[in-house]
Amino acid sequence: MKSRLNIYVLVSTIDDGIRRVPGVLLPPAEGVRYVVSWQQTSTTVSDHSELPEELNRPDVTITTMEGRGLCRNRNHAMQVAASLMADRLENAIFVIADDDEMLEPDAFKLIREFYCNFPKLDIALMQVASRVCRIPLKKYPMGPVSYKKRPRQYYPSSVEMTFRSRVYLMGLRFDERFGLGSERLSSGEEDVFLSDAESRGLSIMIYPRGLCRTSRFTTGSRVLDVKVLRSKGAVYGYRHSLLWAFFRSWREAISLAIRNHRALLPIFRNIWYGVKYIRQ
Repeated sequence: MKSRLNIYVLVSTIDDGIRRVPGVLLPPAEGVRYVVSWQQTSTTVSDHSELPEELNRPDVTITTMEGRGLCRNRNHAMQVAASLMADRLENAIFVIADDDEMLEPDAFKLIREFYCNFPKLDIALMQVASRVCRIPLKKYPMGPVSYKKRPRQYYPSSVEMTFRSRVYLMGLRFDERFGLGSERLSSGEEDVFLSDAESRGLSIMIYPRGLCRTSRFTTGSRVLDVKVLRSKGAVYGYRHSLLWAFFRSWREAISLAIRNHRALLPIFRNIWYGVKYIRQ
């Protein structure tokens, strides 16, 4: 009989977001632990006396850190989860979560079944739906598919991500130059994380079964935001040659300018800024 895969749900939150975290938790279940990484800004005075009573559970670990940066927060949560593992070789699954999402009741069952069916699988991207109407937030394939064969216009989100603990133990981290709260960029960390995983030959699949529901659009959906444009360029510059990034930046700028009836050059400059920033 195969041993049950332990699951660590890594919930990132900041300041008063801690009050939303109880909505993420499912009833206690064997082999499931929650790591809540509570990021606190210098202007907020927070202590454990303010924690919602619902978080006082043996399967919930609260850890704090100062400052901003969602990628810093996620990396911190992974570090704490790894420290909680009884054995560093434990075949556990990390689940990336935000403080405003609702896990589906059968999410853990689906995760375990999928990873057991694909023992060589390293990373699975699972379906996220609207919290209001339960409609998937993006176009997913009809069934499980390799990430390399993902549908056009499919872009990964952090809250879709689950991966074996060995992915963290082999050194993969979220690039802290990207993501919400970083100095110059606001998105793209998922693309970079998965690009690093692909470069190491890891197995990645999209599994279009319900993981969670959320009420938020992803940061990358704000297509003309300056930091989002810079993030696009940064991803191009990180993953490809400078020449490829240049032509891809022009093509994206032209497309955005036409679709949104905006001037071309300002859009291109912001995208190209990201390319130069990430390659400096």
